[in-house]
Amino acid sequence: MSHPMNNLNPQKKLSELLREAAELRGLTFERLTELSDIPERYLLALRDGEFGKLPAAPYVRGYLIKLGEVLGVDGEMFWRLYKGEAPIKKSGPQDKLPSNRFAIKSLNKKTIILGTVLLLVVIYLAWRAPTFLGTPSIEIVSPAANNYVVNTPIVKLVGEINPSDKLTVNGEEILVGTSGRFEKDYELQPGINTFELVAKRFLGKETKLVRRVIYQPQ
Repeated sequence: MSHPMNNLNPQKKLSELLREAAELRGLTFERLTELSDIPERYLLALRDGEFGKLPAAPYVRGYLIKLGEVLGVDGEMFWRLYKGEAPIKKSGPQDKLPSNRFAIKSLNKKTIILGTVLLLVVIYLAWRAPTFLGTPSIEIVSPAANNYVVNTPIVKLVGEINPSDKLTVNGEEILVGTSGRFEKDYELQPGINTFELVAKRFLGKETKLVRRVIYQPQ
């Protein structure tokens, strides 16, 4: 006894053949939609012969092959009938199958994320630019004036700079607190003692300041 699916007449139209195959299998088109995972609007378009509502050819071929598997029919026969009846809607150069479309969306998502990160970096650098660029300043609190005269052999050098700047006194790097304040004791020699302070800003300029202290022993 021949299988009922073998009695399908390939000379019929695709829509007629699909309806006949579904009836032989006892499947409604609602059930066929569930089994094949084909969007209902496309399945109904195939059933009714409204091929203008269908997507590009690679999708339609995939749908027909899937329908053949569900209905127990050669899906290639469905495809041949479709090609004979419908003007093939070819894919454009950028048209891909669904999996590739998802890949493109994923790529676009990564591009958006990368662009957002770069934008945030630019905003951060613009916000922090004064820290990296520009000319630093030095404020000396003590000694209060240049050519300051003292009678003790020790002087405390106290001042403030931007805490992000680097400070040297006579070529020696000085530790600067988080507030930008610095202080250091220096032993004096009788006569004029010169202190050259240099503040250096990363990617920026240098600022030099000279303070002289005159030690006059009693």
